[in-house]
Amino acid sequence: MNRFAKIYLCLAVLLLLLLGASASAETTVTFSPENPRMGDYVDVTVTPGRQGAIGVRYELSTSKGVVFKDKDKELSKHYTASFRPREQGTYTLTAIVSYGKKDEESVSITIPVSGTAEIQEGSDVLYSQKDGWWHDKTYSKKHHRSLEKAGCAIFTLSHVLQRMGVTGEEVMPDKLATKYSGMYIEGRGTDNERLLMTAGENYGFQTHHDLIESEPELKIWLNQGCRFSFMIVIGHIALADGLSEDGTKVHVVDSAPGATTERIKKASMYIQKDDGTFAAVASPEEIPGCRWFFETGEYGGLEYWLDLSYCAKQGMRPVRTSWLKLNGESVADMEYAGALVSKVTLAGSEEAQRVNTRDLQWTTTGSETPQLIQVTGKKGASFTDGNGKKKDGISKAIPYGSMAFVIGITDKQYYIAWKDSFGFISKESAELLPVSEDSFRTGLIALNGKTAGTSPVTVRKEPSTKAKSIGEWKPGTPIAVISEKGDFYYVEGKGLRGWVNQKFIKLEGEENDGQKVDKGE
Repeated sequence: MNRFAKIYLCLAVLLLLLLGASASAETTVTFSPENPRMGDYVDVTVTPGRQGAIGVRYELSTSKGVVFKDKDKELSKHYTASFRPREQGTYTLTAIVSYGKKDEESVSITIPVSGTAEIQEGSDVLYSQKDGWWHDKTYSKKHHRSLEKAGCAIFTLSHVLQRMGVTGEEVMPDKLATKYSGMYIEGRGTDNERLLMTAGENYGFQTHHDLIESEPELKIWLNQGCRFSFMIVIGHIALADGLSEDGTKVHVVDSAPGATTERIKKASMYIQKDDGTFAAVASPEEIPGCRWFFETGEYGGLEYWLDLSYCAKQGMRPVRTSWLKLNGESVADMEYAGALVSKVTLAGSEEAQRVNTRDLQWTTTGSETPQLIQVTGKKGASFTDGNGKKKDGISKAIPYGSMAFVIGITDKQYYIAWKDSFGFISKESAELLPVSEDSFRTGLIALNGKTAGTSPVTVRKEPSTKAKSIGEWKPGTPIAVISEKGDFYYVEGKGLRGWVNQKFIKLEGEENDGQKVDKGE
C-alpha cells in the first residue's frame, strides 16, 4: 500500500469515527430562565441526538403527580416549546423524541421553580389565553367554562382597559371574569356588546350598539385613538388598537392567535419590517415573540397586523374614552347639540342637563372646542355609513336647520354624531357652525303668554309667517336667541335653528353671560 492510500484510509476511518460519534450523541433538553418562578414563561429547547427525528412530545410532573401527559401520544414539530408553572416546586420535564416506529429517545430534566413572578400588567401587556396558566381560572361556573376555554372577550377587555390607563388588580383577566361571568351564554359565548356596555359604565369608557363596518369610519376613529373589540374570526374576539401610517393595516392584539390562524378566510396576518413595509406570514411562528405551549398545543398571545378592508367587513365595536366632556367630567349621552346650548347627560348621572356648548371639551377633532354643522340642504341631509348606505333605523334625511357635532372631516363629507349613531353627510348639504363665544338671551316658547300647553308653535325657515315650516315646539320648550329681524327671533332649541314669531317667546330677563343655562326642558 503506497503512502497516499494509507493517508486516504486513515481519513476514511476518522470520518467513520466522527459519524459514529455524531450518531450516538445524546438528546439534550435545556430551559430558560435559569431560575424560573411560578408564573414565569419557561422556554424549553430539545436538540435530537441524531438526524432523522420526526417529532417530539412532552410530559410534565411534580412530586404531587402528573401535570401534563398527552394520552394520544401525538408528536409535534415544536422542538422549542414553553410552559407556565402554576405552583412552586420541582418539576420533571420529559421530552420523547421519535425517529420512527418503536424508535424513540427519552430525556428527563428537573426544573426547580421557586418564588412568584410579577403580575402581568401595564399599557403594553399581552396575555396568552392558552398558556396553561388560566386552565383552572373559572369564567362561567354555571357552564363549567374556564378563561382558557372561553375567555377571549375578557382578555380583550383587560387589554383595552390597561391600554386606556386603568390600573389595579380588578382589571386582571381572572377578576374581570368573576365580575362579568353572567355575560357568558352557553352555545354563543360572551355577549360582547352587553359586556362592553356594562364595563363602559363601570370604567368610564364609551362604546356603541352599532358596529363600524366601513373603512372611512374606521380610519377616523383609529386616527383619533379609538380602540375596537371585534370578532376577528367566528367565535373569537381580539383587540384592534392602531392604524398604519399608510392607512391600509390595523394593529391587532390577539390573546389566542391559533384560533385566528385556523379560521381566518381570504386574509393574511402581517408583520411590519424594520423599513416600515409589511410582509404576510403563513404561520404564527413567523411573528416575533411567538411561543408554543405544549400543555395546550396552542400559540401564545401575539401582536400583528391585518388589512383594514378585512376588519371593516368583520364589523368592529368601538371602545374609547369619552369623546365629549363637561368641565372635565365625561359625557355619557348627548340628546342634542347646539352652537349656544346643548343637552347632555354626565357619566354616572340619570339627569340630562342643558349646558352652554362652550363649556364642553372635545376629544376627537384635535381641538378642545367642539365643531358643529348646521344642515342647509333644501331637502335636509342624507345620513349614511362609510359605504354610502343609509344608517339602520334612520331612513329619513336629517331635517333642514338641524345641528350636530362633528367627529371628523373628509374631502367631501362631515362625520357626525346624530341620534345615538355616527355617520356621514355631504358637505354640500351642511355648513360648519362656530360655537358662540358671545352672550345670549334665553327664553321659553309661550302661547298666549303661557309656557304650558300642548298646542305647538311653528318654527320657520325664514322670518315670515308664509315661510316653510321646519319644525314645531310645544310651550315650555327652552330656546336661546341668536338674532332678531322684524317680528321674529332667530333661535335655537332642541338641536334645531329657525325663526319664531316674537309673540311666541317669553324671554328670561336681560342678556346673560351664557354660563348659567337652565336645566329644564
